[in-house]
Amino acid sequence: MGLFSWIWRRPAPVPFYSVISEDHVRLYQILGELRQAIGVRGDGAAGRASQRQIILDIVRRLMTECDEHFLREEALMTLHGFAGLVQHRSEHRLLMRDVQSYYSRLATGRVPMTEDVSQFFKTWLTTHIRTTDRQLERFLFSVCKDRDIHGDSAPGQTDMAQFAAMVEHLRADRTEPKPAR
Repeated sequence: MGLFSWIWRRPAPVPFYSVISEDHVRLYQILGELRQAIGVRGDGAAGRASQRQIILDIVRRLMTECDEHFLREEALMTLHGFAGLVQHRSEHRLLMRDVQSYYSRLATGRVPMTEDVSQFFKTWLTTHIRTTDRQLERFLFSVCKDRDIHGDSAPGQTDMAQFAAMVEHLRADRTEPKPAR
């Protein structure tokens, strides 16, 4: 498992911990697909154009998955009263802005489709998980350490409903137009 061995590996008393951990694994799987796609060379102009589109589609999927992952993290932070929420959310926004800028340069050909593309995303994601997410992990473990995720005190349907509602609330908050001031 190598790559994943350090990603939130402790048994978790944290509700929805597995969701975040599974997100991390899924993001790295998409990075693997990206790396593999970059390594394939299309024959002729049509083959290269097709390959370029495949790579752009994978990067778009990675961006979508990251955005959804960030929503779930922010829901966890909100539900558990994480004091670093504003800073963590700000980092999410900055990361997504950087990735969207990189994607735009990639889509317009200003950045070549080389191994550097997958390395950019891998470095970006790994740095975020190892720094900012690690702070969140420590907080969640300290707040939830006495919860039994398998017993009666485990988060039940209400907790899952609250979590899902918070994710939807945060998603709507991002997409609703803000009133002009």
